[in-house]
Amino acid sequence: AGPPVDGDYFLYVGRLAGAKRVDLAIKACNELKLPLKIAGSGSGEDYLRSIAGPTVEFLGSVGDEQLAELYSGCKAVIFPAEDEDFGIVPVEAMAYGKPVIAHNSGGVKETVIDEKTGTLFDELTVGGLVKAIKQFNKTKFDAGECRKQAEKFNKDRFKKEIEKLVEMELEKLKS
Repeated sequence: AGPPVDGDYFLYVGRLAGAKRVDLAIKACNELKLPLKIAGSGSGEDYLRSIAGPTVEFLGSVGDEQLAELYSGCKAVIFPAEDEDFGIVPVEAMAYGKPVIAHNSGGVKETVIDEKTGTLFDELTVGGLVKAIKQFNKTKFDAGECRKQAEKFNKDRFKKEIEKLVEMELEKLKS
């Protein structure tokens, strides 16, 4: 096994909009009294600030350098969005060796391996996320496994896969 995952806060990265379900992350961390840092801005910010407890910190939009520090220092990234197409945030988190706690829908089903590079939850409610965080806290995650999973989604591989797909389609057209 590689190095264990450490960090002393949970992190949310992204737009502060209703569809992203940041409210669930805030309410779950309020209930469990866990530190949550929120990087991002958006139309839902006033409402989200109004429901945030003392362990929740809003950082606004952050630059790449600060974002890298946030990923490096967190325990995990919480990604509660429902049916997000691909979601680059979970892959970025894993590239930093960090697991992801995410709703089991959309692109996350392809990118996060439950109990290995993160914890997936089905019930899109505060209770469902609270349960997932408790499960996450009982699981040992390996930073190396997270990084290895993120590598599957790098640009070079993507380019090769697309080229292969195009070649296959061209072969079909020829025949």
